[in-house]
Amino acid sequence: MNDFTYENMGICYFNGELGPFNVGVVGTGPALKVLINITYNEAFREFLPGMVLTAISNATPEDVSGKYDTSCPVYPTHEEMLAAHPEINLVVEITGNRAICAALRRTLPESVALLDHREVIFLCGLHDMAVVKGNYMNHMDNQRTLIQSIIDEIREDIFLLDKSGTVVDLNRTVWQRANRSRKELLGKPCWHAARLMDGSSFCQSLDPSCPFYKTLQSGRKEESLVTRINASGLLQYYRLYAYPIFDMRGNMTHIMVMHRDITERTHREKYQQHRDKFTIIGEMSTYLAHEIRNPLSAVGGFANSLLRSPSLGEKEKEKAQIIVDETRRLDRLLTDMLDFARPARVPGGTVDILAVCTDVVELMDIGYGGRGYRMDIRAETPIPAVLGDPDAFKQCLVNLIRNSFEAMPDGGTVTLDLSLVEDEVVLKVTDQGVGMTEQEQDKAFSPFYTTKDGGSGLGLAMIKKLIEEYDGTVELASRPGEGTTVSLHLQPVLDIDEQQPQAGCGA
Repeated sequence: MNDFTYENMGICYFNGELGPFNVGVVGTGPALKVLINITYNEAFREFLPGMVLTAISNATPEDVSGKYDTSCPVYPTHEEMLAAHPEINLVVEITGNRAICAALRRTLPESVALLDHREVIFLCGLHDMAVVKGNYMNHMDNQRTLIQSIIDEIREDIFLLDKSGTVVDLNRTVWQRANRSRKELLGKPCWHAARLMDGSSFCQSLDPSCPFYKTLQSGRKEESLVTRINASGLLQYYRLYAYPIFDMRGNMTHIMVMHRDITERTHREKYQQHRDKFTIIGEMSTYLAHEIRNPLSAVGGFANSLLRSPSLGEKEKEKAQIIVDETRRLDRLLTDMLDFARPARVPGGTVDILAVCTDVVELMDIGYGGRGYRMDIRAETPIPAVLGDPDAFKQCLVNLIRNSFEAMPDGGTVTLDLSLVEDEVVLKVTDQGVGMTEQEQDKAFSPFYTTKDGGSGLGLAMIKKLIEEYDGTVELASRPGEGTTVSLHLQPVLDIDEQQPQAGCGA
């Protein structure tokens, strides 16, 4: 059988050419109630000609009154009813009496149609089917409304796609973030609707690595982890899920795709991973301090002594110099590791962050000003003091600016932008360098990860650790070829008396 369409109903579907029917009912009983319902229920008027219940016969008023919702006249016999109502053009016999049925067939003129009790049985069955269907449809509509309400309240992006990736349906979160109506997005490729949390485009086409394709091939639930950079250059993490939808025959007809933003969760997991690494590094540092630094100092001392020896040839001196340089490099690395593993300091110092920025820019300008580099300070005034240590913050800024210079080998401008955003002081260090890929951003704060020759990989990790010790946070925003911005979110010093105890609940 073909799928249902209204065009398939053309043979039986009432086209309005018949009727109205003036109905005369012969007999009473449950079938009368069905006839009354069919006559006056709006649900049947779309499919049946107009019907008017004109009169009832073979009954007494007591048989009808109070039992059936009708006020039409009642007659003892059908002869009396037909004589009183010549307009009747349809007689419905529901007595079940064969003699009455035969008499009706003999006496009714050709202009009056007859439905006997046997045909009415089918009519009653169709009526009951319609009532049951109506109840089911109401139930389904309620369930559909409930399910749609639940799906619309889900924060994740949910798409129902056909097998070509075209949007069949989506939840409210999707079309609101896309700033388009639901109707506009239906029938469009899914990438027209998919958006990041800030409303920027999620993708430009269907990625072959998308779980949609995997589910299309496997017929099973699939998922994948992807990274995206939003319009502000910030890295975001998404978990994508694809679920197959099957019809009654077991054929996959649609695929439901869900986008879940897991950036915050990933940040917490990475933070915990870094803390675990810090613990390991702390234990390693204690071992290194005792077992390596002393022998390393001895090696460096002996190598320096050899360099001062007059009997040493030039080639031997070159080799001894290499030993000295490498021992110094190892000692610096060991110092960085020990500094990195030091216990956190308790916040409480006060820092004039604008003054720190000014001092660092003046210091860096001495070494880099003549090599094509500029440093600009932009500051909203006034900027409150922040919690921290001035020397530590200076070292952070020196490292950040040096990183920016290394990302701009041909020179350029580094901007230090200071502002008060809600309850935080935000310092943004922005360069015009080569930028970073998603993979580089993902690992930027990992200890010992570096893209520089001879680097320790502790620079950004140490900056992050230091800022977080003073209840701040660090954000990294970058795009390849568009530069990098590192934002330090610092806690301002509040104008309160630290010695004054806070009021308790009973104060």
